[in-house]
Amino acid sequence: MSNEKNQLAAGLEAFVGLLNEFRRGNVANKKVGRQSLEQHLMELSRRWNERFPGFPETRFHYSISDDLLRGLKDVHLKKIIIRLLKAQGQDRENKTIVNPACFLGRHARSLASRLDHFKVIATDINPMFNCLYKHISKTPDNYEFQQDNIFEPKLKVMPVAVVFFGACGSVSDAAMDYAVTSKTPYLVCRTCCHQNIGGNIEIYPRFSLLNWMWQGRRLMLSRVRRENNGYYFSKNYSQDQYPRSQAGRDVSSSEEFLDVCRNATESYICRTIIDLDRYLYLAEHGYNVWYKAEMFVAEKAI
Repeated sequence: MSNEKNQLAAGLEAFVGLLNEFRRGNVANKKVGRQSLEQHLMELSRRWNERFPGFPETRFHYSISDDLLRGLKDVHLKKIIIRLLKAQGQDRENKTIVNPACFLGRHARSLASRLDHFKVIATDINPMFNCLYKHISKTPDNYEFQQDNIFEPKLKVMPVAVVFFGACGSVSDAAMDYAVTSKTPYLVCRTCCHQNIGGNIEIYPRFSLLNWMWQGRRLMLSRVRRENNGYYFSKNYSQDQYPRSQAGRDVSSSEEFLDVCRNATESYICRTIIDLDRYLYLAEHGYNVWYKAEMFVAEKAI
C-alpha cells in the first residue's frame, strides 16, 4: 500500500469507528467517549506523535478545562511551523506565509518575529482587532495585514504555508480550501466551534456550564446569520456541503452531519468525526495529513 492509501485507510477506519459510536448514542458518556477516542484514533495518534512529539496529553474531556488547553496547542503548532519552514532553507523562492481569520494577528506576528526571512500576511474580514492589537504589541517589519473575506478570498499569492489558530465552524473549511486552491505546500492549523459548520447555530441542550455558554452565544450568531455579512456563515458552506470528503459522503449524509455538529459542543467524538472528514478531504486533494486533538498538519504530496 502507498503512503497515500495508508493514511486514507487509517483516517476512514477512525471516521467510521467514531461515527458508529455516535450512532450508538455514546456521545454524552465521558468514560465511553474517552475509551472510544483512544481506541479509534490509536493509529493517527501514533503517526502524529512519531512526526511531531512534545504535545502534553490531557485527562480533560468535554469540559471548559480542555478548551483552555487551546493555547498549548497553538504553541505546539507554531513550533511545528517553524521547524518545517526552517528545514526548507532560507534561500527558497517562496517565502510567504498566510494566516487567514487572524483576529488580532497575535499568532501571525509571533511567527513573523521568529521567521524573519519569511513574509507573514494576516487576513481577516474585520480589520478593527488587528488595528487595536498593534498598539499593544510590536509589529515585525515582515508582518502585513490585509482585509479579506476567507469565504471569497481576494488575496493573490501562492504561499508556502497557510496557517490558522482556531477558525470558527466553516471558516476552518474555507481556510483549508484556500490552501488547496492555492496549492500551498503546507497547511498547519487548529479548528474550533465545530457546532457551527454548515450554517448551523443550534446545539442540543445539556446540563453543563459549557453548554449554557454556547446557548447564550446562539443569540449573537442568529443575528450574524440573518445579516449575511460574511462573518462565520456562507452559502458556499451550507449544510448540503457536508460531509466534505467523498469518503465521508459514501458512509454518511448531510442530515447525519447536522446531528453530529449539534452534539459537538461537549462531545469530542462529534468534534473528531467532523475533523476526520476534513482529514479525508485533504488526503483526497493530494496532501499527506497528520491529525491530533483538533490540530492538523498537511504536507503536499510530491
